[in-house]
Amino acid sequence: MKVFMSIVALFALFPPSLHAEGLSGTWTAGSSTTAQTAQTVVLKVQGDRLTGIVCGPCDDPAAVFRIEDGRLLDRERITFFIRYDVGGPLFRKYGPYRDQVTATRSENQLTLRAQREGETENPVTTVLTRVVDTYVGVDLAAPSGAIASGSTGASKPAPIEGKWVAAGRVSQQNFILKVRDNKVWGLVCGPCKPDGVFMIDDGTFDGNAMTFYINHLDTPPSTRKAGLNRNIMRGTLVGNVMKFKWVREGAENEPGGEMILIGPIR
Repeated sequence: MKVFMSIVALFALFPPSLHAEGLSGTWTAGSSTTAQTAQTVVLKVQGDRLTGIVCGPCDDPAAVFRIEDGRLLDRERITFFIRYDVGGPLFRKYGPYRDQVTATRSENQLTLRAQREGETENPVTTVLTRVVDTYVGVDLAAPSGAIASGSTGASKPAPIEGKWVAAGRVSQQNFILKVRDNKVWGLVCGPCKPDGVFMIDDGTFDGNAMTFYINHLDTPPSTRKAGLNRNIMRGTLVGNVMKFKWVREGAENEPGGEMILIGPIR
């Protein structure tokens, strides 16, 4: 009971919205010019909720993992879990597992200490650097009306899960779609360097209809960027082709665009 009261008191002193400043966005263990094998982490903090993705290489579905059950500890620290359900450094030994991560932020660096859930082996430490070092950070409002995208547990991938490629583009753009229990998340990249990775979340798949959101936080760098911008993708699946129409969230009455995805590529 005393521990619980201490946590309540801590959150009363430091509201979650204050903790979020500067954490949302893209972080990497490489650099914006590193090859696609660099580990990239995208975090999104809204109110007291923290979600995200981990990838590297980011165009390989087997190297894209979900950040879940995240929360804010204090002004500099966060904690979350990375779910390794199709791969990961210990997957061959243990099968599906989760890493519990505590991250500490110091300006443009984020130090992660990861340990397999329920185990006592020594934590693995990774230091990440913010991709856009001039990003000052903004508080994101708590989600309202968004599709819940919590833990997907041990559910199996849907047959359409995998890598999809946007047709008709001069440079290849990859969509890594993770589909579990009719929920969709993942990423878009191309080129798949840290400054070209964008998180997909809040998605659903029902029959042959799919909807998801593409998040733009601090990347690509822009002096006009302020806060979270999302594109809404609504598409229909026919065979190995998905035809999408997209609009910017909050500007649904303005012109958007169309896109065709082909896949999944095995």
